[in-house]
Amino acid sequence: MIKRIIAVTLRDLKSGLRDFMVIYIMIAPFLLALILRGLIPSASAATINMAVLESTPQETIDYLSQYGNVETFATEDQIIQRIGRLDDIYGIIIHNNNYEIIAEGNESIDASETIAYILLSKTQSLDLERPFKVEIDDVGWTLSPLKQYGANFLIIFGSVFGGMIILLSMVEEKMSNTLSAINVSALSKWEFVIGKGFLGFIIPIIGTSGTLWILDLHDIHFGMMFVTLIAIACISVVVGFSIGVVNTEPIGAVASMKMIFLPIMASVFGAIFLPPQWHVVLYWSPFYWAFLSVDAIILEQALWSDILLNTSLIIALTSFVFFLLRNRIRQGLN
Repeated sequence: MIKRIIAVTLRDLKSGLRDFMVIYIMIAPFLLALILRGLIPSASAATINMAVLESTPQETIDYLSQYGNVETFATEDQIIQRIGRLDDIYGIIIHNNNYEIIAEGNESIDASETIAYILLSKTQSLDLERPFKVEIDDVGWTLSPLKQYGANFLIIFGSVFGGMIILLSMVEEKMSNTLSAINVSALSKWEFVIGKGFLGFIIPIIGTSGTLWILDLHDIHFGMMFVTLIAIACISVVVGFSIGVVNTEPIGAVASMKMIFLPIMASVFGAIFLPPQWHVVLYWSPFYWAFLSVDAIILEQALWSDILLNTSLIIALTSFVFFLLRNRIRQGLN
């Protein structure tokens, strides 16, 4: 039984590699993650970098360090050489209690010079008693919304790529008219379904692992993420078979696959923008529960009880859809 299932999976893999389809679908999540990473603002992009002489008073250096990165150099020439490098940095030199700001002129953040002027003006009144009290409170770990929701969307969207592998392999079977031969072979329908669904099941897991690695999400709970990925992969299998069994050519299959984008978009953007009391309208979608689990895991706020509940709902909804489509899938395999 296992050998027959492996034979079906290897046949699909060989066919996909011949047409470069499997390769393209497998690298697509990595490419999208790289694009997303390029769009995510880094911490250094919003940090002021300053270069000062070693002879600068320590209280001035300490004060400037509260607002940016401060590097010290022995001579002015060293500061000028440092400014000439590729990154953005401003030189600050004191001449007879006057501050000179040196810039290369091609800095990407023009506001840094203005902020530097403000900071330097404050250093002239460090000893003055301020008429107000400033307190800084850390509310906890924070994450860029683009990184948070972007990674979440890519992980859920990965189920589409796995389903696409299944539906394209099913279409190829129909175009080559091999289903009739399979029906009279020793291979049972369940063995055929498992073998066909394996690539669609494993590809979302591979794509998600790459997405997490590229986006530097290394501190999440991987046990919870793995359980969630199993549920998302189940969605991929059902989507692939439900669309693949009723299409006889690739263009129509891909066009039908685009219809899955609607519930994905509705679930993700609905969960983000709708008020909590309106989330009930999204309870029908397994993508919504997947979004809740992935979002909590990325924010490191997930609990096993919530993850198991969401996963159970995903599997229950997916199984219900599979039950409704079982006759359609069975007819398509004949």
